[in-house]
Amino acid sequence: MVSPTFPSSKSWVSTLAIWGTTVLLTVVLVQELQSSMPLAGKIALGLFCLLISGLLLWMWFATYYRISGETLHFRCGPLHGNIPIRQIKGVQQNHYLWSGFRPALGLQGMVIHFNRWDQIYLSPAEKESFLRALQEVNPEIEVKE
Repeated sequence: MVSPTFPSSKSWVSTLAIWGTTVLLTVVLVQELQSSMPLAGKIALGLFCLLISGLLLWMWFATYYRISGETLHFRCGPLHGNIPIRQIKGVQQNHYLWSGFRPALGLQGMVIHFNRWDQIYLSPAEKESFLRALQEVNPEIEVKE
């Protein structure tokens, strides 16, 4: 059985932040490589720019949610985890979580409440099919607008 995978939606804010920072770091690196900075400084700056850009692009290209059996797996670059779908109590659609864990790139997502007090913000691009897939596993999930 193929596990359905749902990529994250991407807002203009995350697009600007990730790609803008990557371009800015590239421009700074190119400028500094042409300067009279010592070689050790150029290497350190290059490593720094490469690490930050790599992390941001990893988050851009690898933010998704996968339903495998009775488990919801989420990934946002190096951040990942899973939630047993049977422990999901409810979902608030079109809601934004201002604090807490947000493995998402979109602004119009959903807050998933699970266990007793836990919550996580996700922003699947295909919200309706994502919710249907969750409710196939746990029909007791309460969906609020």
